[in-house]
Amino acid sequence: MDTYTMIRKLEGHHNDVVSCEFSPDGALLATASYDTRVLVWDPCTGSVLFEFGHLFPPPTLIFAGGENDRWVRSVSFCHDGQSIASIADDRLIRFWNIEQKSPQAIAPLSNGLCCAFSIDGSVLAAGTRDGSVYFWATPRIISSLQHLCRMAIRRVMSTDEVKKLPVPDRVMDFLSYRIM
Repeated sequence: MDTYTMIRKLEGHHNDVVSCEFSPDGALLATASYDTRVLVWDPCTGSVLFEFGHLFPPPTLIFAGGENDRWVRSVSFCHDGQSIASIADDRLIRFWNIEQKSPQAIAPLSNGLCCAFSIDGSVLAAGTRDGSVYFWATPRIISSLQHLCRMAIRRVMSTDEVKKLPVPDRVMDFLSYRIM
């Protein structure tokens, strides 16, 4: 029988983590929490690279755990590795790009629970508490050649392996998603 071993614990949310998904290249992990935030991590180092908030200004630690109508229920990475969708209790779906701090688009959705992108990224499906599934057509994003190369490298190399490459610091930061 195969055995599974825990290799890391990520800490940074202030309330329940209710959804998580790896980016297509495996270099990033997006997590959704009742603390009103989506965090995007480097799962190899355990560092938070991006934070997408659903409540502005973000709640202080004492309020992050309470009922605030902004609990994030679900997060999903698009196949392009740059787009993320999140569903919160504020009756909105937010479409994010990892290169920007604010949502690219917002759409209404009551009682949302979960979401997932189609394999080609052209559709986002979202499930609700009333038993329905809603679909949104998403804009076609043409990734830069740099981003496609980064994804190809990160599919086969962890952050620790990337750090050993003999490349300039700026290239290292790009490959590690520290700069866009």
